[in-house]
Amino acid sequence: MKKHVVPPPDVCPYRDFQEALKRLKAAMTDRQGYALLLGESGTGKTTLLRALAAALDRRNFQVLYLSSGRLSRRGLLSVLIDVFRLPWNLSDPQAHRHIVEKLHEIPTRLVFLLDEAQLMRDDPLAEIRLLAEADIEGAPLFSVVLSAQPQFKERLATPSFSAFWRRISPRVTLTGLVRDEVAPFLTHAMGKDVAARFSPDALSALFKQARGLPAQLLTFVAVCLRGRSQGVITAEMVIAALDDPDVA
Repeated sequence: MKKHVVPPPDVCPYRDFQEALKRLKAAMTDRQGYALLLGESGTGKTTLLRALAAALDRRNFQVLYLSSGRLSRRGLLSVLIDVFRLPWNLSDPQAHRHIVEKLHEIPTRLVFLLDEAQLMRDDPLAEIRLLAEADIEGAPLFSVVLSAQPQFKERLATPSFSAFWRRISPRVTLTGLVRDEVAPFLTHAMGKDVAARFSPDALSALFKQARGLPAQLLTFVAVCLRGRSQGVITAEMVIAALDDPDVA
């Protein structure tokens, strides 16, 4: 399990990403309780969480990033026991009570960034809601961004999560690059000299093969550059390189 404040990233310059970042930052600034970020693997969800952490003013926000698909309820409480420096021998009910007290006391807004949320069990999700909504008549005590693959939406829409689902806003989805963003993205990620080596048709072939997924696109670019230290890379070269059975 990873538990740390994520470092500032080199923000990716594509519209899908920037719009999602804008909406999530606005939600956190407005002290919304829950937000949802959906996207296929490789669309940039983790990078977006890093960008969001970097964009929030640390004078007003304390950011906690968690990535653990097997996080239990006790594991979640243990993380918060550690954050608030509480005694380790607390029972779950005692830990819950002390954590709520600390959430009332801290001068900054706690923001949970929960990556790979589709792998989380029901009990830690329920505990997050119990902690956030400990003040029945008040606003949530902290904010949560759930980052997950698209199928997580179906789980949240089931009757057992329906009340939670209604409280989640905004709900944003990353779909990746569009064709005219491939060259600027590649220039940003790998430099203008690398980007300039790919012909327009080669960029189109990369875009099609990667389905617009930024992480997949960069992997395919690296494959195409193997053994080619110079010269223009054509669409035919891209297709031949990616047809190699060793390319995953």
